[in-house]
Amino acid sequence: MNGVDDFLQREIDLGSFPSAVYAIGSYDRIEHENALGHAIAVPLRIPATLDTLYDCASITKPLITAQLVMRLGLLEETFHGFPVRRLLTHTSGLRAWMPLYAYANPLKAILDEGPEYEPGTRVVYSDLNFILLWMMLGPENFVRLANEQIGLGDDAMFYPHPSLRPRIAATEWGQRFEAKLASRFDIPGARQGLMWGETNDGNSFHLGGGTAGNAGLFATARGVFRIASEFARSEWAEIATRNYTAGLNESRGLGWIVDEEGYGHTGFTGTSVRIDSKRKRIHVLLTNRIHPCAAPIAMQRIREEFVRLTTPGGAAART
Repeated sequence: MNGVDDFLQREIDLGSFPSAVYAIGSYDRIEHENALGHAIAVPLRIPATLDTLYDCASITKPLITAQLVMRLGLLEETFHGFPVRRLLTHTSGLRAWMPLYAYANPLKAILDEGPEYEPGTRVVYSDLNFILLWMMLGPENFVRLANEQIGLGDDAMFYPHPSLRPRIAATEWGQRFEAKLASRFDIPGARQGLMWGETNDGNSFHLGGGTAGNAGLFATARGVFRIASEFARSEWAEIATRNYTAGLNESRGLGWIVDEEGYGHTGFTGTSVRIDSKRKRIHVLLTNRIHPCAAPIAMQRIREEFVRLTTPGGAAART
C-alpha cells in the first residue's frame, strides 16, 4: 500500500489535513491499515496512531442511527407527521440545517421553520432528518440502544471520557464554521477553544451533550471498519442499500449514498466509509481535515483517489 501512503502523506504535506488513518479489506478482515501525520497539530503535536479516535461526524447517520431504526422495526413509523423512510432518504421536505441550539424548543423549531419544499420531490441532505430520528429513538436511550443493538466497544463510542483525550484527534479551534452559518443568531455558550474530545457538530454538542443522532460517534478506523463489516454481512444491508430515490436528483438508500458499485457516506470532519458490494470490500478513511480550522479543500477528490488506490484494479468510486 505504498501508493496510498505516499498519496496521503503528500496531502498532509500540502496541508489538506494534519493526519489520516485508514483501514481497508474484505468484509471478513482488515488487510491493510496505517496511521500518518499528527492527530493534534496545534497547540501541541501528537502523532496519529492506529488507536487514534476520530470525530466521525455524519458517518454516524448510517452506521448508528439508521441501523437502530431498522433493527428496532421502525421503518414504517411516522414521527410528528414525517414518515421514517423519508427522513432516512432525505426526502422529508426539511431544509439542510438549522442551529437548533439557538431555539428554546428545538422540535418546535424544526416543525415550524424546517419545511422548505414538497416532500418526496427531491433529495436535500439534512441533519434535521436524523435529529428527528434521534428524538424518536429517545435521546436518553440512544447510546444504550447503540451498545445493545450494534455494539460499540473500546474502539467506537459516544461521549469519550476526558482521560482518552491523548488518543483523540482534534478538530476546530472554536465553533467558527457554524458561527458563520448562524450569524443572525445570538448563540449562547458558543465554543471558543480547541474542540478536542467533544463532538464538533453544534447541534449534537448543545442538544445532546455529544450526539443528536446526526453526528457524535468517535471511533478508530478499525472501529468504523468493524461496524461497517458487520452491517455489510447483516440482513439489513440489502434493504438499506436499495435506491429509494430513483428519478430524483440523488440516489439514496436508508441512510446511505448508493450507486451501481456499492454505497458509502462522508463526514464533515474529513471522514468516510465506502462499501463496495460487488467486490465485497470496505474502505475507511479518517482525517481531521478541519483542524485547526475548516478551510476549503478538495476533500471529495481525495476520498475518490483513496478508494481508487485501494481498490483492486483501481476502479474509482463516487461516494
